Amino acid sequence: MVTTRHRFSDLDSVMDEVHALFEHWEEEGLFEPLFDRDKIQLMRLAVHEWLANLVQHADFSDRTPEITLDLHPNGERVRCVIEDNSEGFDLDVKLLDRMNGLDKYPERGMGLLMLNAATEFLDYRRGTNGHHRLEFSVSADDNPWLSIPF
Repeated sequence: MVTTRHRFSDLDSVMDEVHALFEHWEEEGLFEPLFDRDKIQLMRLAVHEWLANLVQHADFSDRTPEITLDLHPNGERVRCVIEDNSEGFDLDVKLLDRMNGLDKYPERGMGLLMLNAATEFLDYRRGTNGHHRLEFSVSADDNPWLSIPF
Protein backbone atom coordinates (compact mmCIF):
# COMPACT_ATOMS: atom_id res chain seq x y z
CA MET A 1 0.00 0.00 0.00
CA VAL A 2 1.29 3.43 -0.96
CA THR A 3 0.94 6.26 1.53
CA THR A 4 1.45 9.84 0.55
CA ARG A 5 1.91 12.67 3.07
CA HIS A 6 2.00 16.38 2.37
CA ARG A 7 2.30 19.38 4.67
CA PHE A 8 0.91 22.85 4.10
CA SER A 9 1.16 26.11 6.01
CA ASP A 10 0.05 28.74 3.48
CA LEU A 11 -3.74 29.06 3.42
CA ASP A 12 -3.52 31.22 0.29
CA SER A 13 -1.96 28.43 -1.79
CA VAL A 14 -3.12 25.17 -0.18
CA MET A 15 -6.07 24.70 -2.56
CA ASP A 16 -3.97 25.13 -5.70
CA GLU A 17 -1.27 22.84 -4.30
CA VAL A 18 -3.74 20.08 -3.46
CA HIS A 19 -5.44 20.24 -6.86
CA ALA A 20 -2.01 20.01 -8.51
CA LEU A 21 -1.26 16.96 -6.34
CA PHE A 22 -4.50 15.28 -7.42
CA GLU A 23 -3.62 15.87 -11.07
CA HIS A 24 -0.18 14.37 -10.47
CA TRP A 25 -1.60 11.38 -8.56
CA GLU A 26 -4.13 10.73 -11.30
CA GLU A 27 -1.42 10.84 -13.99
CA GLU A 28 0.73 8.45 -11.92
CA GLY A 29 -2.17 6.01 -11.46
CA LEU A 30 -2.14 6.23 -7.65
CA PHE A 31 -5.84 5.39 -7.43
CA GLU A 32 -5.86 2.55 -9.94
CA PRO A 33 -7.08 -0.03 -10.69
CA LEU A 34 -10.55 0.25 -9.11
CA PHE A 35 -10.96 4.01 -8.90
CA ASP A 36 -12.37 5.42 -12.10
CA ARG A 37 -12.40 9.13 -12.92
CA ASP A 38 -15.72 9.70 -11.10
CA LYS A 39 -14.39 8.14 -7.88
CA ILE A 40 -11.21 10.21 -8.10
CA GLN A 41 -13.37 13.33 -8.48
CA LEU A 42 -15.37 12.24 -5.44
CA MET A 43 -12.18 11.92 -3.36
CA ARG A 44 -10.96 15.25 -4.68
CA LEU A 45 -14.31 16.86 -3.78
CA ALA A 46 -14.14 15.55 -0.22
CA VAL A 47 -10.59 16.84 0.31
CA HIS A 48 -11.43 20.15 -1.37
CA GLU A 49 -14.50 20.77 0.79
CA TRP A 50 -12.62 20.15 4.02
CA LEU A 51 -9.64 22.29 3.06
CA ALA A 52 -11.94 25.07 1.81
CA ASN A 53 -13.64 24.98 5.21
CA LEU A 54 -10.25 25.35 6.91
CA VAL A 55 -9.22 28.22 4.63
CA GLN A 56 -12.49 30.12 5.02
CA HIS A 57 -13.55 29.39 8.59
CA ALA A 58 -10.84 27.86 10.76
CA ASP A 59 -9.50 29.77 13.75
CA PHE A 60 -5.73 29.30 13.98
CA SER A 61 -5.46 31.88 16.82
CA ASP A 62 -2.47 33.72 15.38
CA ARG A 63 -0.56 30.45 14.92
CA THR A 64 1.03 29.58 11.62
CA PRO A 65 -1.36 27.05 10.09
CA GLU A 66 -0.13 23.48 10.05
CA ILE A 67 -2.10 21.13 7.81
CA THR A 68 -1.08 17.61 6.87
CA LEU A 69 -2.79 15.48 4.23
CA ASP A 70 -2.24 11.73 4.25
CA LEU A 71 -3.75 9.48 1.58
CA HIS A 72 -3.74 5.72 1.92
CA PRO A 73 -5.05 4.06 -1.27
CA ASN A 74 -5.44 0.28 -1.14
CA GLY A 75 -7.27 -0.43 -4.40
CA GLU A 76 -10.79 -0.81 -3.00
CA ARG A 77 -10.86 2.44 -1.07
CA VAL A 78 -8.82 5.47 -0.25
CA ARG A 79 -8.49 6.51 3.37
CA CYS A 80 -7.67 10.15 3.95
CA VAL A 81 -6.44 11.84 7.12
CA ILE A 82 -6.23 15.62 7.36
CA GLU A 83 -4.79 17.11 10.54
CA ASP A 84 -4.57 20.77 11.46
CA ASN A 85 -3.67 22.98 14.38
CA SER A 86 -6.85 25.09 14.33
CA GLU A 87 -9.18 25.54 17.29
CA GLY A 88 -11.56 22.98 15.73
CA PHE A 89 -15.33 22.76 16.10
CA ASP A 90 -18.10 20.22 16.69
CA LEU A 91 -18.65 18.62 13.27
CA ASP A 92 -21.77 16.71 14.32
CA VAL A 93 -23.47 19.92 15.51
CA LYS A 94 -22.49 21.78 12.32
CA LEU A 95 -23.82 18.95 10.13
CA LEU A 96 -27.11 18.86 12.02
CA ASP A 97 -27.44 22.66 11.78
CA ARG A 98 -26.78 22.51 8.04
CA MET A 99 -29.25 19.69 7.45
CA ASN A 100 -31.99 21.52 9.32
CA GLY A 101 -31.31 25.08 8.26
CA LEU A 102 -30.52 25.26 4.56
CA ASP A 103 -32.66 27.08 2.08
CA LYS A 104 -33.71 25.16 -1.00
CA TYR A 105 -30.93 25.41 -3.63
CA PRO A 106 -28.50 27.43 -1.48
CA GLU A 107 -25.53 29.17 -3.04
CA ARG A 108 -23.26 28.51 -0.05
CA GLY A 109 -23.05 26.31 3.01
CA MET A 110 -23.12 22.89 1.36
CA GLY A 111 -19.47 21.88 1.82
CA LEU A 112 -19.78 19.84 5.00
CA LEU A 113 -22.95 18.13 3.77
CA MET A 114 -21.21 17.23 0.51
CA LEU A 115 -18.22 15.89 2.43
CA ASN A 116 -20.51 13.79 4.61
CA ALA A 117 -22.42 12.42 1.62
CA ALA A 118 -19.29 11.70 -0.44
CA THR A 119 -17.63 9.53 2.19
CA GLU A 120 -18.37 6.03 3.45
CA PHE A 121 -16.72 6.75 6.80
CA LEU A 122 -16.20 10.15 8.46
CA ASP A 123 -14.66 10.92 11.85
CA TYR A 124 -13.44 14.23 13.29
CA ARG A 125 -11.78 14.66 16.68
CA ARG A 126 -8.80 16.03 18.51
CA GLY A 127 -5.83 13.79 17.74
CA THR A 128 -3.22 12.53 20.17
CA ASN A 129 -0.81 15.26 19.04
CA GLY A 130 -3.26 18.04 20.01
CA HIS A 131 -4.16 18.75 16.39
CA HIS A 132 -7.64 18.17 15.02
CA ARG A 133 -7.93 15.08 12.87
CA LEU A 134 -10.44 14.41 10.12
CA GLU A 135 -10.41 10.85 8.82
CA PHE A 136 -12.61 9.60 6.02
CA SER A 137 -12.67 7.00 3.30
CA VAL A 138 -14.11 6.77 -0.17
CA SER A 139 -14.87 3.34 -1.58
CA ALA A 140 -14.61 2.16 -5.16
CA ASP A 141 -17.80 0.15 -4.57
CA ASP A 142 -20.10 2.91 -3.26
CA ASN A 143 -21.96 5.36 -5.44
CA PRO A 144 -22.82 8.30 -3.18
CA TRP A 145 -23.44 10.86 -5.95
CA LEU A 146 -27.18 10.62 -5.45
CA SER A 147 -26.75 11.30 -1.72
CA ILE A 148 -25.01 14.63 -2.23
CA PRO A 149 -27.53 17.36 -1.40
CA PHE A 150 -28.18 19.77 -4.25
